[in-house]
Amino acid sequence: MTQRSVAESLLQVGVTQRFIDDIVSAVLRASYGQSAAMPAFAGAMALAGAQGTLWSVEGGNKLVCSGLLKLTKANVIHATVTSVTLQQTEGKPLYLVEYENEVGVGSDFYDIVVIAAPLHLDNSTITFEGFDPPVDVIQDSYQPTVISLVHGYLNSSYFGFPDPKLFPFANILTTDFPTFFCALDNICPVNISASFRRKQPQDAAVWRVQSPKPLLRSQLKTLFRSYYSVQTAEWQAHPVHGSRTTLPKFALHDQLFHLNALEWAASSVEVMAVAAKNVALLAYNRWYQDLDKIDQKDLMHKVKTEL
Repeated sequence: MTQRSVAESLLQVGVTQRFIDDIVSAVLRASYGQSAAMPAFAGAMALAGAQGTLWSVEGGNKLVCSGLLKLTKANVIHATVTSVTLQQTEGKPLYLVEYENEVGVGSDFYDIVVIAAPLHLDNSTITFEGFDPPVDVIQDSYQPTVISLVHGYLNSSYFGFPDPKLFPFANILTTDFPTFFCALDNICPVNISASFRRKQPQDAAVWRVQSPKPLLRSQLKTLFRSYYSVQTAEWQAHPVHGSRTTLPKFALHDQLFHLNALEWAASSVEVMAVAAKNVALLAYNRWYQDLDKIDQKDLMHKVKTEL
């Protein structure tokens, strides 16, 4: 499923081209900013997220990560890793990890290293020393995504509704036109009460606009009759799926792992959770030489297959 497209896979199981063009393409554009030509595995993840039973965390989904980290009671060093150097000790790898922060530079030795960050060349600040052959660093790009939170009055006329009171939608997806935005939705707080009601379409509301580039003032005026404020966040959201013919290595060296390698198959918080569990089990079993538990035969028939 990583080698063929969403469109090809869906057509093969009887989904019509019109459904792919009108529905599937819109979901993929909203999720990944890509078309139905992207790989099927990542596309399936996007389609799974199109249903209405998704969850959010008040304060941001990032609190899931920080909360789990707090529960581990790990010794967290708040710094930026600059290099990982391989050194041998009695035939086993030992890694010197160097880092820097506002206090200065520092380093520590580790038996196991897990890199949970993208290593594409445009963004990575980590260098690898002492490896022969050299560590294979991903040389492809990530997909830029821009989210604009706009507090204002939607220009319903642009979407075919001259009277804003008759505008019935809280979410708008696009397939291929217009090209300057991918999705637009009326957002509401996470901690809403049972009596909560969305703003009427003619009233000012907070809208989230997803776009591949920062919106120009003229584009904002196209989508909104007027607005009070705009807050923008831009980041490298996920890999450009389909830009690689093979997936990058999950194990870079003995007891050196790259968790984000799995992100090139599909990028989501659920996939990263699976990758994290895999790397923890793999490191544990290798450390204690419990090798029979690695790459078990017929494993697919012994475990659950849902995410």
